[in-house]
Amino acid sequence: MTQGVLSLAFFFLLHQVSAFSNLSVEESIGGLISNPYVLEDRKRIDEETIDQTSSTITVTTIATTHELSLACLKDNLTFYQAGGTPHSLLCNLTGRTDIPLSVSLDTDLHALATLLPPFWIYFAPGLVDRTLNISICPHRIGSVYLKVWVREAKPWNYEGVLFPFDLSNATLLKQYTTWLLKGNWGFEEGGNAAMGLHLKILRSRGILEIIFRVIVAVMVCTLTLVMGCELDVMQIWKHFKKPVAPIIGFVCQYGLMPLIAFGVAMVVPIKPEFGFGLLTTGCCPGGGGSNIWTLLLHGDLNLSMTMTFISSIAALGMMPLMLFIYGRFFLDTNAIRIPYAQIAGQLCYIVVPVVIGMIIKWRFPTFAKRMVRLFLRPMAFIFIFSIIGFGIYVNLPIYSLMGAYPLLFPIAAALPWVGFLLAGVFAFLCRRSRAEILTISIETGIQNTGIAILVLLYSMPQPEGDIGAAMPLVVGFVTPLPLIFAYTIVAIKEGKCSRCCQKKRAAEVIETDDEEQQERLRSFSKDHIFEAVIS
Repeated sequence: MTQGVLSLAFFFLLHQVSAFSNLSVEESIGGLISNPYVLEDRKRIDEETIDQTSSTITVTTIATTHELSLACLKDNLTFYQAGGTPHSLLCNLTGRTDIPLSVSLDTDLHALATLLPPFWIYFAPGLVDRTLNISICPHRIGSVYLKVWVREAKPWNYEGVLFPFDLSNATLLKQYTTWLLKGNWGFEEGGNAAMGLHLKILRSRGILEIIFRVIVAVMVCTLTLVMGCELDVMQIWKHFKKPVAPIIGFVCQYGLMPLIAFGVAMVVPIKPEFGFGLLTTGCCPGGGGSNIWTLLLHGDLNLSMTMTFISSIAALGMMPLMLFIYGRFFLDTNAIRIPYAQIAGQLCYIVVPVVIGMIIKWRFPTFAKRMVRLFLRPMAFIFIFSIIGFGIYVNLPIYSLMGAYPLLFPIAAALPWVGFLLAGVFAFLCRRSRAEILTISIETGIQNTGIAILVLLYSMPQPEGDIGAAMPLVVGFVTPLPLIFAYTIVAIKEGKCSRCCQKKRAAEVIETDDEEQQERLRSFSKDHIFEAVIS
């Protein structure tokens, strides 16, 4: 008997038998889980632990033949995705059993985290008191559940022996269920776990994120100051005096964009966190990048700055209203927190530097023109590429979600791109000029994603807030793509026109030189003829 048990144990260790390979589920491309057993287990685990306020979380399974409890420090259930570094989770398994038991542990979503390795333990009848050092390897941010299965086992002599699993071999799974466990276990039909723990994997934040925010703030202030040197006070006053274009932009900003975001989030099957993140992005005011693209694409910069100012002030009231109307479909609206101080700070980033730039233009017009000519476009390009390049690197754990959830890219692109189109069509139907149509379209489609991220981090617990924040980040990534394409066409067209103009000017110069030379020759000939006649 002992030799048989040793052979069996060696066989399992050699081949690393799997117990739950078919219970590790896959999320859909939108992040949804459809496995009913997994959803039921998650709901039951959350209901058991949600009201526990002590520093230790304890889950229990009670049956006629056994009673087991698994306890762990609450703070230890939350850890960071730190380059795949394993997280050590210490738990105490205590209780009693009247029959031999096999206790098995694994995560329910291997794409987010895996045990190193998953394992099962044999317990003989009697008291159970075992400290488990569980090594968890996080793969990406999100919520994953550590699940514990308790099954009656056949009697054998290896009390408390820990055996690792392989997670892919269905044949060895069948051998495990038939050789080791007592009874007929069908995991597909009855895979509910006895107990479990809710693990949260957060995004690690370091000094690079602070540096990135400081760089963005400095660049935005500097760029808007230079833009202020380009603005015309009379044109801005004209837009305020006859605010037809700003009103059209306001309707598009807080009428079209929230509706587009809500429609996409409700129609496409995605995580509620992603849906609320998209909605929050759609309810934000216009972003500072809209002024840069308006400048590069030859829109009305004065109108752009006016619309950005109006939408930023209106956000203090319109964002809570829009999120109250649409947000209830995704989460409790009482949990929504609007960061008014941060919105006011964003407004200061725009207004104060612009006013300083306008004062410089008023007092030193020649210097202001030189600043605009030398710095405005180069700084705009540096700002765009810094945001895209450095921003992706800093937020790489969030951008990596695009690979895990392919639906993020098209639904994120739908919000700004459809916004560009519908706002442009609406402005065209209102018979605005080409420059105003372009400006209204750009102002509507480009959102202030920084405010959206703040709202999500304030309104949602972690890691749900970081998951929801993926939407404004991805929206910010895909928004410039059609604008870059449009600018490329404009640049090519301007380059061709410039070359044509240069050739035309050169031809005119040559033609003028020829005419002057012919005129000198004619004058020279007449003088010689006159001298000959006199002589």
